[in-house]
Amino acid sequence: TGDEITEYKGFVKNGNNSRKGTLAKGLLKVDAAIYEENPLVFLDSVASEYTKKIPAEQALYKKALYQLMVQSDRAGAKVTRHRMETDFPESAYLTDLTLLLSDSLAGKNTPVNHGLGKSNPETVNTVVYEYNLYNNYPNPFNPETVIKFSLKEKSSVTLTVYNITGQKVAELATGEMEKGMYEKRFNGISHSSGVYIFRLEAQSLESSDKYTKTVKAMLLK
Repeated sequence: TGDEITEYKGFVKNGNNSRKGTLAKGLLKVDAAIYEENPLVFLDSVASEYTKKIPAEQALYKKALYQLMVQSDRAGAKVTRHRMETDFPESAYLTDLTLLLSDSLAGKNTPVNHGLGKSNPETVNTVVYEYNLYNNYPNPFNPETVIKFSLKEKSSVTLTVYNITGQKVAELATGEMEKGMYEKRFNGISHSSGVYIFRLEAQSLESSDKYTKTVKAMLLK
């Protein structure tokens, strides 16, 4: 609710968390960025305040995700990833961003799949994908969020959304899909606030590989 958001932002901004350490406060600021009028400026300020510390790493990662998934600004996300690579060369987030930006980093002929369409095998082979379901962004969200997943091989796939009681509320993808990167959107405008679970199931059609993963998302109205 609006009152909850105001209280949370005040908790973070005004330092009403004396029991928390400096780094914990920085991480709370990163989480609060989604409620800011300009999340990118806010995340930049966190990255500058906590240079080369964990909150800065988180802030840069979320900035890149926001640029890529919300603004569709691949060039901006690539610049942010480069900054992450400079400040945090060992960050595990770099692998995620490399895959999410693979078409930009590998060249114009390397596609990233959006939806169920098939890709050209000659160009897809230039990128090595793994099975993965990425965290949705933004999270919390209202009313729409983006979730991406990658397939190592041609697979039979289902991507399903459940509410916290286990009831299926949406099916975002189903059927045979080529290897590559995919993006889906979930709109919660007709659903109530609460926790939702994204579940990806993939059975390779080229080997015995099978992959299942779930991620949780919060719809906050």
